[in-house]
Amino acid sequence: MAMGENPTGHVTREEALRLTVGDVMIPNPKTLPPTAVVGDVRRLFERRGVRTVLLAEDGVFRGALDRRTIPPDAADAELAVGYADLHPTVATPATAMSEAIELLERSTEPRLIVLDPDGVTLRGLVCAKPGAAIFCVAG
Repeated sequence: MAMGENPTGHVTREEALRLTVGDVMIPNPKTLPPTAVVGDVRRLFERRGVRTVLLAEDGVFRGALDRRTIPPDAADAELAVGYADLHPTVATPATAMSEAIELLERSTEPRLIVLDPDGVTLRGLVCAKPGAAIFCVAG
């Protein structure tokens, strides 16, 4: 299956096991610049389904935040990158989904950041429903 060929927008775990991360990832995920402030991230988290906020600039990954990352008492004007995970668990587009599923099962959030083998170029995001039974893909 090539990206963009799935009309349902979902892939089951059974289907994913035959694919690579590049087949399942959402390419070009929405990002905020590394200059984003905590208030910007909080506004994104108000959207249903947003579980991970990626910081990137010119395609270069700068950090990831999830809902538990920012303390409740953090000021909205603070730089969000100060709370970001700068070295999260990642996969490359060539990673087998069987390996990615193992990474997801060990993670607290059902998201997996996809970087090029260079370790810095953001390529996509693997989004799973809890339990990694269903994956969201570009429809």
